[in-house]
Amino acid sequence: MDKSNIEIFRVLFFRKKHILLISLIAIVLAYVFTMPLFIKPIYKSTAYIYPANLGLYSEESQTEQMLQFLQSNDIRQYLYKKYNLAQHYKIDTLKKTHMFAYDEIYDKKVGISITKYESVEIKVEDRNPDTARILVNGIIEAVNWLIEKEHREKYADDVKNSKIYLDFKTRDIDSTQKVLDELSSKYGVVDMRIQLKEAARSYYKDMNGNAKLTELITNLGKYGVEFVKMSAYLENQVREYAMAVTEYQKHLSELNYKKSFVAMASKPTYPVVASWPKRTIVMIITGISVFILACIYFVFIDKAKFVYQQVTSKNTKESGSSN
Repeated sequence: MDKSNIEIFRVLFFRKKHILLISLIAIVLAYVFTMPLFIKPIYKSTAYIYPANLGLYSEESQTEQMLQFLQSNDIRQYLYKKYNLAQHYKIDTLKKTHMFAYDEIYDKKVGISITKYESVEIKVEDRNPDTARILVNGIIEAVNWLIEKEHREKYADDVKNSKIYLDFKTRDIDSTQKVLDELSSKYGVVDMRIQLKEAARSYYKDMNGNAKLTELITNLGKYGVEFVKMSAYLENQVREYAMAVTEYQKHLSELNYKKSFVAMASKPTYPVVASWPKRTIVMIITGISVFILACIYFVFIDKAKFVYQQVTSKNTKESGSSN
């Protein structure tokens, strides 16, 4: 073994009591200063949620879509207003930058991420365990509100468009029926096929001619084809109208139907033990750190003393020889 290494071990062995005593004192101080009297503990509440009743609008998965909603500024504003977080976080709202301060605190306190199981993990840290859990619940409530709001706007557009189409079909049927009524009232055209048969039968029975019958046959010849076309058109419009009514009622029910867009895999936990400071971890890290620093310190001090003694001895000898 190198001579310098042997010297270091010799120093450490000689100073072992000092090093252990200093490390022990540091551990005791770490224990004392991690008490709530000096450091307020931080509590963390966690929940896991899955998307529900979300449609696919792009190549993103439903979980990724929900993550986008969770990370939106609307969620932050919802919590800010509902729970008066400016007062809770002691933010001076008179300053122009108070919202930037809130965003910084929010980013530190709230963590949202996708897990390997395609769920979304929501974590909130706070000095009050009740507040931590309330805010997690608030985020879940807020994302459900936001997605429902977006969907209601979409369904409202669908209802509006389907109502426009339904009104158009209603006017089309009314106008078609008006033409048919006019053909019936003015020209006596009611049913082309039945009336042609009856007119032909009556005509052959009365070969001398009948003014009204002749007029009816003439009218059937002039307006019968138009009547048949309009009748067929009306039937088609009635079918389309029925489908339009169904579509309108569907969109209307979707608009009025209240549903949840979040499925909870794990409800927000109530933090009993503080997430920080972890007293045991702090004590271990402090003890190891102080132990290493103490070793370095005593090795350095002993080395400095040794060098000083050598220099002093050399100067003494030089001064003695000169005399």
